[in-house]
Amino acid sequence: MTARYLSPAINDQDALSLTVAPLAGVEANIYNDIWNAVICQSLHPGVKLEEIALSEIYGVSRTVIRKVLVIMEQEGVVSLPLNRGAYVALPSPRDALELCEVVSAMCAYIVGKLADQPGNITSEQREKLALHVRAEKEAGELHTIRRLHMEHGTLLALIYGNLVLAAQLERATSRLALALSAYQGVTGNISTVEYTTGLNQLIFDGKKAEALQTVTAAVDRARKSMRFGAADGSINLKAILGKG
Repeated sequence: MTARYLSPAINDQDALSLTVAPLAGVEANIYNDIWNAVICQSLHPGVKLEEIALSEIYGVSRTVIRKVLVIMEQEGVVSLPLNRGAYVALPSPRDALELCEVVSAMCAYIVGKLADQPGNITSEQREKLALHVRAEKEAGELHTIRRLHMEHGTLLALIYGNLVLAAQLERATSRLALALSAYQGVTGNISTVEYTTGLNQLIFDGKKAEALQTVTAAVDRARKSMRFGAADGSINLKAILGKG
């Protein structure tokens, strides 16, 4: 079974606390495989998920497939329009911008709270952050790096200790990853491991203002990297050419 999280710092107990509904066996396999394919962009936003094909691949009934897809719909990763099958969710441009705002606000809150009292971060928690950084250093593929950056935010939320907030952040960042897959025009905004190590150190040093600036700037870069066209495919030539 493909792992749900890449970061070695997020253990099975952490992962269980973040799920909408616990799954086991083949159901967990189906969930993890689809989730990984979506986040790694093997399955793009808007692509139809053929339930008959999925049931044949995993040797289970469509009822089992539908159960997993309903859970994924609750997490915002899959869309189940009435009587139209299942699709990888496609956030609207408005959704994409609002997700940036939500992720920025949640990350700023978590980082601010941790930087306010860095002495409360235990040696075990610091080692978890160091373990995560090592995983980022070893990652070479763009989608892997992106996933680890997403998981770093979740890890910080788990260290802060608010499981509800951690679960909401994890879902929002997953949705934001879908939006970036659909709308990102450039990929140069992807942070390097220096971003993660730098943010960790600012938190450890209690430099709240700098830590907040770092994390909000990262989300802002992601927001600015997205390009939105007209919903019907039309364009405004006057505006584009500077004549409007």
